[in-house]
Amino acid sequence: MNPQQMYELVLLALCLWREARGETVAAKEAVAWCIRNRVTHPTWWGTDWCSVILKPWQFSSFNANDPNAVKWPRPNDAAWQSCLVIANAVYAGEGQDPTHGATHYFDDSLKDNPPKWATDESLEPAGKIGRLNFYRRAT
Repeated sequence: MNPQQMYELVLLALCLWREARGETVAAKEAVAWCIRNRVTHPTWWGTDWCSVILKPWQFSSFNANDPNAVKWPRPNDAAWQSCLVIANAVYAGEGQDPTHGATHYFDDSLKDNPPKWATDESLEPAGKIGRLNFYRRAT
């Protein structure tokens, strides 16, 4: 693995850890696939792992105003270890996409006030895994 690929892999694991460290393995995998779906179908999100993950206002844990933006995993953190394993597999394209092509998700804490894209009919529900609600382009 070259240095760029290693950077992308660790950035993906960090995004998973910040976004879903308290979720089940299945939910973490779903978040990783959601990111992969954006990378493999580039649009205004970006054309590679870094541009997709770091695009402003896409993954809240990288927003300056989000408390998770300043959190870093410890090497012995079990959730971090899980995120590294999941990131490695999804980065390599191993396994099946449990989100069925989702490119967006939101946490149940936003159910009463969901993001606009979840209600404007541009996206359709793609499933729910753990506390996360996944959406894909409407067909």
